Amino acid sequence: MRRVALLPIAILLLAVPVSATYYVRVPSPLYEVKYSVLSNGTEALVHLRILQWGITCGMSDCWPEVYSNQDYLLYFNGSRLYLLNFTPALGVPPEGMAYKGATFVNGSWYVEMEYYQPDCSTQVDRFYRLDTKHFCVEPVNVSWFWLPKGKVSDYINGWRIELQSLGPGEWGYANVSDLWIALSESAGKWFPGPITVPSSSVFPVYFILKKNGHAKNITLLYLNTTNNSKGLVQGFWFPNDVKIINVTVCRDVSVRFPLTAIQVDDVYRGRAGVLLVVDYEVLSPGMCPWNPLNCTLVPDMISYYLFYVSSSGPYFLGAYPEEPVVEFENSLWRFKLYLWNGSVENATFNPACLNESSASPVEVPNASIEWTSVKVGNLTVSYPTEFLGFSNNHTVVILKGKISKVLPYVPFTVGVNGKFYPLFRPSNGTLKPVPPRVGSDLNCTPSTPLKTSTTKGENREICGPGVFLLLTLIISLFLFGKFER
Repeated sequence: MRRVALLPIAILLLAVPVSATYYVRVPSPLYEVKYSVLSNGTEALVHLRILQWGITCGMSDCWPEVYSNQDYLLYFNGSRLYLLNFTPALGVPPEGMAYKGATFVNGSWYVEMEYYQPDCSTQVDRFYRLDTKHFCVEPVNVSWFWLPKGKVSDYINGWRIELQSLGPGEWGYANVSDLWIALSESAGKWFPGPITVPSSSVFPVYFILKKNGHAKNITLLYLNTTNNSKGLVQGFWFPNDVKIINVTVCRDVSVRFPLTAIQVDDVYRGRAGVLLVVDYEVLSPGMCPWNPLNCTLVPDMISYYLFYVSSSGPYFLGAYPEEPVVEFENSLWRFKLYLWNGSVENATFNPACLNESSASPVEVPNASIEWTSVKVGNLTVSYPTEFLGFSNNHTVVILKGKISKVLPYVPFTVGVNGKFYPLFRPSNGTLKPVPPRVGSDLNCTPSTPLKTSTTKGENREICGPGVFLLLTLIISLFLFGKFER
């Protein structure tokens, strides 16, 4: 059974960057300390792993085993080390993090992190773009397969990087130091690596910078190698000049709650157009509200918006608290509508009397959003497949109740034969429909709404053929009277 030491993390939860001694007490007969220095030429990330080994014995034999380990990521700007604390951004304590890989591509650091969510229900393995100027992260939808391998330099600002002890490669790179430290040679007889026995009570772990005959040590941590009766290395601590710094969610992609999210819930084909039922939700964090990248979202409000899309563009038909029942029959759209006052109304919509849509097409940014298309005759209608949320001038993709991607603002649009029309626009923290409204409660003519009132359950026809016959009769009588004069 694996033993995991719980680390004291209070010192890592500071509101501002500080310099402090961060001490971890985990006695063990043998410490293995591995680190790699990944430099892009001007700055570097240092992956540091500390493993405590012990001996486990069975009925007939014994074997070495890792009893506990700690994983850290440090940033080196050429003169100072920063111990990165990702708890504010990810809601995960330092001992719960594992760093699976890092690379520098196109001017940005990308780090793969693995951790369990605070409730331990789900393991997350995700890439983040690390902004070392503002010490913040944002999730990115990439993988090692698609992410180019960045170049790693042996130099930083003209200084050559030399390691304390060469070890096996990591993350596809060779610059890894691997040290095995024990208080006696006999303590290391079970272990595969060459054992280092310190000659003093403090053993430093460092890398060296060399330039023009000058050298300086950059100390990562100190091991407590004080002699004791049990022959155990007692623990380790970071130097005073290592600055512990909180990493947050990058401000320009932070998510503010509540956020409004929309998705096409149902699609109905007519003779010359398509009717879209759009699920419209206002979402707030239900779990881990301090961490918008990982929290489970719950709806505060759900409503349904109806849009009719023809070759001239989209039309807004109305919003309802429950999903309407929709049918297309004899060139007419028939609805069972659940109204906000609790009543139910049957309505009929005739698209033949629609005016030309006044909606204007827009340019849609090239973003990693999935699209779905439907065809009706010569009409092709496209719409976003995913559940999209809108907050703080950004668009987020919601998957299984959680935010999976954060993108620059992309309007929720519908494609009509290759032209894209926005269905919603941001307004005071919410979303408002953009297309022309078809009168009041499905009235057909946007410019001159036909006011009708119905009782509960009454059937009515909106802008049907009878309206045209009546208008024709009125115009004929008017012209006939004019000629009679």
